[in-house]
Amino acid sequence: MQDATRISRRVFLSACAGTLLPVRARAGDFGSALPRYAPKARFAGTLRVSGADTMRDLVAAWAREFRAFQPDVKIDNAATKLSADGVDALLAGRADVVTYVREPFAAEVDAIARRFGHAPGLVNVAGGSYATKSGTHALAIFVNAANPITHISLDELDAIYSKDRRRGRAAITTWGQLGLTGDWADKPIRAYGMLHQRETGNPPGIVNYFRERVLRGGEIRDGIDEQVDRPGETALDAIVHRVAEDPAGIGYSGFAYAAPGTKTLRLAETPRGPYYAGTPDEVARRVYPLSRQIYLGFRASPDAALAPALREFLAFVLSRQGQKIVAEDRMRFIALTPAQAEASRRALRRAIP
Repeated sequence: MQDATRISRRVFLSACAGTLLPVRARAGDFGSALPRYAPKARFAGTLRVSGADTMRDLVAAWAREFRAFQPDVKIDNAATKLSADGVDALLAGRADVVTYVREPFAAEVDAIARRFGHAPGLVNVAGGSYATKSGTHALAIFVNAANPITHISLDELDAIYSKDRRRGRAAITTWGQLGLTGDWADKPIRAYGMLHQRETGNPPGIVNYFRERVLRGGEIRDGIDEQVDRPGETALDAIVHRVAEDPAGIGYSGFAYAAPGTKTLRLAETPRGPYYAGTPDEVARRVYPLSRQIYLGFRASPDAALAPALREFLAFVLSRQGQKIVAEDRMRFIALTPAQAEASRRALRRAIP
């Protein structure tokens, strides 16, 4: 059995790899360029879907239109709240498909591998939203509006937030180490974030993404000022509010949480650039480094083909009709472009015989 972290990292990277678009691709360009779903045969069966409630309406809309093509396939869309609920249902044999509005936790991948003998299949079915609260939104990096800094790289964020610093840089503790001069040169950086671990032992989904994407799976260092949900103020609101109060502060949140007294920084993978501001178009094209994705997870044994009902449903979701439904959903997830949809189809073909 592979180490759980190694499996999780492989699943995470394989889900994200190959989906970055060339700059010429445009947001929402699913239209006529995506193939239509046109089944060659009718199938029967039941698909039990469980997981995140923010995808429940989307799954219901997919199911309605899919049944016009495959009336003998029943889709049971369970009323669950969290992706973790879907994982529990998959492990217990009560679900066939998990709706993931985040990347799998290492503990989940390990549990699935132990239960079934292989890591879960995972296919990207849409981009996360640009700035819809609770909609798997892109992450923004906030600093105080008085701070003269304009941009930062993921390498530098790792050096600020990480205990392990897997990107190879020395720890960054002052604003002068990021190029600021004068009174700012010796000013210590105060980093804000969410609670890095819940009572379950797992991090919040955003923290899991931040750790995997920015820290390359590393641990968050001690001393981060962790914010929690309070009456009238979510943790993501609180991070931005604390940065607004603290000239030396930095924190991650969503673009929708912007507040007076703060600004967002342009981001790049490394200090060499290129840097992106995080416009809706850059998020949709996934050139903005902290754009997010949503997924469907399922059992994908390397020794057995997918059930025809599941195979056809996934084909429908990645089709022109399926992505039109994504574009119309209330959570404002971002429909796949042709290049992204083809990357998901290739990943699906690699995952199953």
